[in-house]
Amino acid sequence: MTESVSYLLDTHTFLWSFLDSSQLSVAVRDILETNASPVYVSTISFWEVAIKEQLGKFTLNGINSMLLPNIARNYDFQVLNPDAYDFITYKELPLQKKHKDPFDRMLIQLAIRKNFVMLSRDHHFKAYESSGLQLLW
Repeated sequence: MTESVSYLLDTHTFLWSFLDSSQLSVAVRDILETNASPVYVSTISFWEVAIKEQLGKFTLNGINSMLLPNIARNYDFQVLNPDAYDFITYKELPLQKKHKDPFDRMLIQLAIRKNFVMLSRDHHFKAYESSGLQLLW
């Protein structure tokens, strides 16, 4: 019996899935289109979007951010609410000199704890593969 693979979307991957899928790699598009394995979007990504939208770091091209949970469900992404142990084990993830983004680091720790494959184009994430991160782009 083979173990099923589950995927966790980085925030930009989630946003590109419905805003501009041409930004996704062929491998990621195939995963999202086949719907053969569970794909998760974390509530951490919703929090990141809300903060960055408020700071004016980006816009959603006219899409109301309040619709993001519904968009996730419409794309058959499962919304993942981290539990207390997901948050408290954040401290176990080694700090990388050039990467201190708390949203990214929390998503990375979540993927490691849940044994999910992270779908991300962020080149900083490779530094965490030695800590157990499974990365695909």
